[in-house]
Amino acid sequence: MQDGRTPVQETPEGVVRRLSAARAALPREHDAVLAFDADGTLWKGDVGNDLFEALIAAEAVREEARAALLVEARAACSTEDGSTTTIARGLFAALAAGTYDEARAFAMMAWVFAGYSLDEARAFARRAIEARGLEARLHRFLQPILAWAEAENVPVWVVSASPRWIVEMGVAFLGIPASRVVAMTPRMQDGRIKPELDGPPIYGDHKPVSLRDACPGATLLGAFGDSSYDVPMLAASRVPVAVRPKAGLLARAAEVPSLVVVGT
Repeated sequence: MQDGRTPVQETPEGVVRRLSAARAALPREHDAVLAFDADGTLWKGDVGNDLFEALIAAEAVREEARAALLVEARAACSTEDGSTTTIARGLFAALAAGTYDEARAFAMMAWVFAGYSLDEARAFARRAIEARGLEARLHRFLQPILAWAEAENVPVWVVSASPRWIVEMGVAFLGIPASRVVAMTPRMQDGRIKPELDGPPIYGDHKPVSLRDACPGATLLGAFGDSSYDVPMLAASRVPVAVRPKAGLLARAAEVPSLVVVGT
């Protein structure tokens, strides 16, 4: 793919060859990393949505989130009436309708657990993962790439707009440690989640910036994503790979030189 043409289809083994060649071209002293988006890239579907839908279905949004949810409802022209869960449900509908900014929406899906302890949020996420069958949704066709990274001592990082704790659980199925997850993280106070983020939203342009902050000085050897908001991270890598890409990413393919597609 170049100059706006459709990206070429590649096999996972072909991606490994590209990664090997790109790494061989680096000076020996350079640290190299791979970065993966999570939802739609490492697995089918979106665990942030799964978690939020489960929270709404359980009518489990706590009062500690109300004031912040009302701010979001005004910004999204959504309902400000009813229970905290009703307001949260309205915001989800506004996201689907395109009237709620995605970066704000994905951030909200993390801090909407305001009032919960991290252990409570993790327990809720664990139930959601089991109910939605996340393990069966993993993109196992990426295994040759992950195996190459492990064999070559190239750290794999996951950079996601979903809440950190549920992403950590998901990547554990693939043997990726929680310490290499960069994701939406709410601020904590007195052991409880507060209705705000701890840092910028992990979305769009902030993805490569947040990754550089997590592993300063490392070369982004390969990046993997499926959506248009993965473009900045893909463009920052030596080997950019679209994994079962959505139409929005393909529409911006010309912004990512040497982009290839893996998965069908």
